[in-house]
Amino acid sequence: MITGLSALETTDWSRLLHAYGRATDAPGHLRALVEGDEASRDAALTYLDSAILHQGTPWTATGPVTCVLAGLLAEPRLDSGGPRLRMHVLAFLSGVAQAVGDHWASRQEQERLARYDLAPLLDAGDDEALYQDEEAANALYATAFLGCAEAVPLLVEPVLASLDHPDSGVRAQAATTAAQLARVPEAFGDAQREVLALRLTALAQATPNTDERSTLVLMLGELGVVPSAFLEDASPAVRVCAAMAKGLETNEAATRELLHALEHHAAQMDDWFKERPPPFEMRPRFYVLECLLERVKDFDRLLPAAVTVARVTTKYCVDREWGPLLAAAFPAGDGQVRTDAQRRFLSELVANANLWDPTFGNPGQWFRKAGLTYQRSDCAERLSGP
Repeated sequence: MITGLSALETTDWSRLLHAYGRATDAPGHLRALVEGDEASRDAALTYLDSAILHQGTPWTATGPVTCVLAGLLAEPRLDSGGPRLRMHVLAFLSGVAQAVGDHWASRQEQERLARYDLAPLLDAGDDEALYQDEEAANALYATAFLGCAEAVPLLVEPVLASLDHPDSGVRAQAATTAAQLARVPEAFGDAQREVLALRLTALAQATPNTDERSTLVLMLGELGVVPSAFLEDASPAVRVCAAMAKGLETNEAATRELLHALEHHAAQMDDWFKERPPPFEMRPRFYVLECLLERVKDFDRLLPAAVTVARVTTKYCVDREWGPLLAAAFPAGDGQVRTDAQRRFLSELVANANLWDPTFGNPGQWFRKAGLTYQRSDCAERLSGP
């Protein structure tokens, strides 16, 4: 398959769609990545995230755009916008690889759905009809998936080459994208995954940059490697990233590391990273807590970390931390305060005045799941009972 600007010139963009219509605006944005000024490059990056891969959903234009970007990764001009530009392109391609990996198991069904002939509707120029007809809509999305699946193997070589980039942030993002590519069988075989794991291990051992090392260790976990050696790292950030690996889910030392991090450093964890690992799109402690809730079912053991979180959290964090903790504290769902751990955690929530807002709807689902009402006075009264 052709890549880079040659692919751009040989593609009929008028027959491809993105989230907002026909992709006739794609060539201008793609050229801007290597030929434009700062403003046009920024507009192109926004375009990739909003139109070409909208909230993780691929469109029929996504595969052809991926082919173009596979070639642009080898373009020195892509560095004219500084490391951020290349990192953003790699992050977009990671999203494409993730979309393919998430739906790879259903590819045969996607091939069946894609047999529906979309040509008459595309020729008619009535894009609304594409979405109003169920068979056409299914074919459209299936075609989008298959186009991405065909393009993803083209990314392997340029993404792996980016692991040698002089900028640590680019290398970290390249490792994240490579780990997503490794989920796609047609892109990575078992032998290639092993080679990638060895390479990421060597990079993690060599880099003095703790942000980069944290990302590399996280990606080793994604590849199924057990990064036990990094549980002894001098950086708490690296130790936590190692402890989150699926291969260490039953490792007591890893669990203790996660519990200690939340109990003693929940408020400072963001400051561990100058540049967060790409998988941490939100606060790092959200991901640490999510990992702990999967591993530790005894709330008494979670209590010290839960108390710390209750003291530093805000109402807007309910869906990622204090809500799931509340559900874990009251697994029976009847709101009965039976243990000292339940009483202690609920009292910490009651004491944090910032968590209680009758106009804020999100906490309601978690309180209902616990068998409680999202009313501070009611919860305080529950605590005053026997």
